[in-house]
Amino acid sequence: MSDEPIQRRGRKTGEAVAANIRRRIATGELPIGAKLPTEDELTEAFGIARTTLREALRILEFQGLIHIRRGRGGGATVTMPDLARLTEPLAVVLQLRHTDVADLDEARLLLEPHLAGELARNHTDDDLAALREVLDKATAAAEADDRDAFGEAAAELHVTLIARGGNETLSVVSQLLHTLILHRYTRAAHQSDQDLIRRAVRSYRRLYDLIDAGDAANAASHWEQQMKWVTGVSENDLLNVFDRDA
Repeated sequence: MSDEPIQRRGRKTGEAVAANIRRRIATGELPIGAKLPTEDELTEAFGIARTTLREALRILEFQGLIHIRRGRGGGATVTMPDLARLTEPLAVVLQLRHTDVADLDEARLLLEPHLAGELARNHTDDDLAALREVLDKATAAAEADDRDAFGEAAAELHVTLIARGGNETLSVVSQLLHTLILHRYTRAAHQSDQDLIRRAVRSYRRLYDLIDAGDAANAASHWEQQMKWVTGVSENDLLNVFDRDA
């Protein structure tokens, strides 16, 4: 493992070492699944004490960038951070800011119709298969009048649409928002009746057909109207993802 001088000014040495290794992970110099050199090799490469190195490794482990296996044959392995660990802190921040459901819907309304159009313009068979799978879940839940299952399917459809829209940044954002979106659509399902849920499924099928046909303008327009309709029939309470029975 090649090394560069560690910049210690303005931060602790352990933090500087962690930042150095983090940069190498981000640039692919240390790919996912790679094992870091041994403690002896790292302390020699960075010119630091073992306690300082362990501080750096704890920082990286907390950030989800490495997994440390203790004992004989152990060591540190580079891992992909689990976004699920970030969803609840994000939800707490939004709740502390007294964010309401209308604010969440407004943010999503700026994104999803555009991505629906992009997906219609440029999609693969895998994209269509992913949408069909979610659509089947929503259909089954609507016919069974299972509100919880329908809320889960509706949230999954919105997240799938963003994830498949061709923008990696928004795909990550959608994963971070998944908990909030799930709670939002579960509440909406319980505030609706079976006729409204079936109407939503018909709208989902219409979106699928427009995407499949490559009709970008109408896909975007249709999804914008669908999202506005859901907002119109739902309550816009404060976000409260931890009150599961609300």
